[in-house]
Order: sequence, then C-alpha cells, then structure tokens
Amino acid sequence: MATQNFRTLALNNLNMMIADLRNPESREKILAEAERLKAEATRTQTGDRVTQQKVAEVLNMFPGFVSDPSVYGPTTGEVADALRAMDVDCKNNAIAQHLHKLRGSGVIDSARKLETNGRRGAPPVFWFCVDEDTFARVLSGELTVNGE
Repeated sequence: MATQNFRTLALNNLNMMIADLRNPESREKILAEAERLKAEATRTQTGDRVTQQKVAEVLNMFPGFVSDPSVYGPTTGEVADALRAMDVDCKNNAIAQHLHKLRGSGVIDSARKLETNGRRGAPPVFWFCVDEDTFARVLSGELTVNGE
C-alpha cells in the first residue's frame, strides 16, 4: 500500500480546510476520522480464513479428486477460485502451503495433466486423493496434518 496522508483524506471527507486543524473541536473530529481511515486501510481480513478443512471441502467438490479417477482433479488455481467464490480470505501462498502439507503427509498427491490445451509451457498440475480415510478426517476437521 502506498503511503497515504490520512489527515488530508480526513479533511477532504469532512469538507474542512487546513485552518480547521487549529480549532480544538474540529481537530478532534479530523483526528478521529483519520484514525478510522487508517484502520480501514490497514484491515486485511475480509472473510473467513483459509484452513486445511476448507481446502479439503473445496477439493472434495471436484469429481476428479476422489470419486471419478477418469477425470482430472482440480488445479491449485481452481481451488483458489472456488475458495474466493465462497468469500474465504485467502492468498495463493496459503493455499499452496495447505496443499503441500496434505501432499507431504501422503493424503493427496499431484501430477501434470497430459494436455497443454494449446498453451505454451508445462501442463498444469492437478490434485487427487491418495488416502481417503485420512482425507475424510481432515474434511471433518478431526485432523490437521503437518506434512513432512
């Protein structure tokens, strides 16, 4: 976030001028508005936090993950898109960490798709379930794996 002068923003919001800073009553209003604007600008969490259980719920939504081995499972991007659609506050790094912890514990695994869909570079990586019993425990919230 770029450096912002919250007092200037507060002055603009309250339709006041710099001279109003000299008046103790209006100065209190300006400072209070500046603090409110600063708190609003520095707030980062907007929805639910991403957890292993939420990642597992999203993975379970894709038919290729557990139930249909003839279909590709979800990619990391598809998992991220589904979580954001559920209003979960998540960053790609946090999602990748949860997926890699699940993979390191042997609950899930990944492989590259065989097709590139006309794109350059390596095909995307998809995820699939390896240990359904442990995955069910993660899905229920009973277990949180640490990976290796």
